[in-house]
Amino acid sequence: MKIKETKKHLIHIPVKPITIQELILEIRKILTENLCLTLREAGIESRFILEHALKVSHQYLISNYEQLIDANKLKQIMELVSDRISNKPLAYILKEWKFYDIELYIDSNVLIPRQDTELLIDLIINKYNKYEEIDILDLGTGSGAIGIALGKNFQNAEILLSDISFKALNIANKNILRHKLKNISVIQSDWLANIANKKFDIIVSNPPYIDKSDPHLKNTELLYEPQDALISEKEGYGDILEIVRHSPRFLKQKGALYIEHGYNQHEKIHQLFLDNDFINIKQCEDLNGVIRATSGNIKI
Repeated sequence: MKIKETKKHLIHIPVKPITIQELILEIRKILTENLCLTLREAGIESRFILEHALKVSHQYLISNYEQLIDANKLKQIMELVSDRISNKPLAYILKEWKFYDIELYIDSNVLIPRQDTELLIDLIINKYNKYEEIDILDLGTGSGAIGIALGKNFQNAEILLSDISFKALNIANKNILRHKLKNISVIQSDWLANIANKKFDIIVSNPPYIDKSDPHLKNTELLYEPQDALISEKEGYGDILEIVRHSPRFLKQKGALYIEHGYNQHEKIHQLFLDNDFINIKQCEDLNGVIRATSGNIKI
């Protein structure tokens, strides 16, 4: 843990019976009053907390809004809320998170998978036939989110997940086993250093790309996440530079590299792809209209 654990906040536990709908609204109110969350964000987190504690689906909550909450369950739920308003990320409290509609085990040894990164999955799914027998390398896999999402969508693919952290690879392995994926393996590697002479159709990565002086790093929740998975040298470009420079010799003919990057990095990264002989370079926007992913094919 990179920061000291704060004491649990004491919050009021309703004494009278409360329904699922009433409790969602109560939790949403607590979260918006204590954290910098919008009503929408607080509503989503409220739902996640109840789904986790009650072990039910979103559809169940909707269909059973008038159901009363058991007293013991209510106590458990409010303890989770108390943890959350101490600024600890919800994913680390629940030990699980959804990415591309896939449930993943998560702890503080890996980054929390973010919706922004789902853009990489969309780009690859839209480009390749799901029945193709392709080789994919997910560099800096963390929880395995990218590789596992691709593994579920490309069941004939052979996918290799790599990370420098053994702790991250243990988590990735847990998630591979959880989803019973036979087409995925893992390897410990500092980027491409330990990758054998194998070539891939696709190399994909969400590497560290935040400069160490970036003010966003002061966000309390980010302090819980592994800093070496967030911060990169050379003003945030160090790890991307390493990947783009060395990827060409690990790509098959017509192979492609896909990289997520920061909101203000697309111009330099486009030039970096050009400087390293990539062609068909494409840059794609996220849901907010910000360019967050760059791809290119190896020059034949």
